[in-house]
Amino acid sequence: MTVPRTPETTDSAPAPRRTRAGTVIVGPTVRARYTPGALIGLPLVSLLLSPFAGAGIQEWRRSRLRAGQDGLLEQLLDPAWVQLLLGALLLWALFALWALVPLLLTQRVVLLDEEQGSVALRKGLRIIQRASLSSVEHAVGEAERGGMALIGIRGPGGAGQPVQQWVIPEVGWDAASFDGLRTLQGAAGLRPAPPRAELQRENRRARRDRSHRELAERLGMPWREEYAHDDAAFQAEFDRVRRVLGGKEQARDGDPQP
Repeated sequence: MTVPRTPETTDSAPAPRRTRAGTVIVGPTVRARYTPGALIGLPLVSLLLSPFAGAGIQEWRRSRLRAGQDGLLEQLLDPAWVQLLLGALLLWALFALWALVPLLLTQRVVLLDEEQGSVALRKGLRIIQRASLSSVEHAVGEAERGGMALIGIRGPGGAGQPVQQWVIPEVGWDAASFDGLRTLQGAAGLRPAPPRAELQRENRRARRDRSHRELAERLGMPWREEYAHDDAAFQAEFDRVRRVLGGKEQARDGDPQP
């Protein structure tokens, strides 16, 4: 989740995606999520499955030849490489369409209209709920892919009313998606989160620190605070303790016993 910052902290200005009307998009757009898979993942899958599609095209060509049709199309489809290439293209088009339709229907984002002071929850192609910007109770989110954002919306009665949660999946998909959340936080009078890249660096550091602590605990290796920010010092000491436990180096005071 995003971590509150003190007012003195200065971060780079958010650069969110916007609609043509200038509305801020909180969360990833369909294009942002669809493009990497459509241009990288699906072509690879299509190439792997192209022999099956090519066999289908070859059988279709043979059936036309048996029916007495031997035109330009049948001649163009004669080479095996043409059948494989066309099969891969057909599979890519099919997979791309299959992946796009559910994404269009299930995509969830929040639209922030700063001029009107309103927010709207959009699912698929339609707006399913609207609220005023002043009713935003909280807005937090995770900067990693796979994370989500939670936006709390107070009821129309104001303070004391139940808070409804708007859930936005994949808010940490990329920097622009997360900057939409940061823009919403600032517009709602909340403290904006740090930039996505900064949070990711901190998350990686925290994961590395936990991993190092677990390794040190397994060996019985004393932990020093310098290891939290000096990977080289930890690795050197870790390797030395392993040599001590393996009987290849003389133990020092405080070292675990083999």
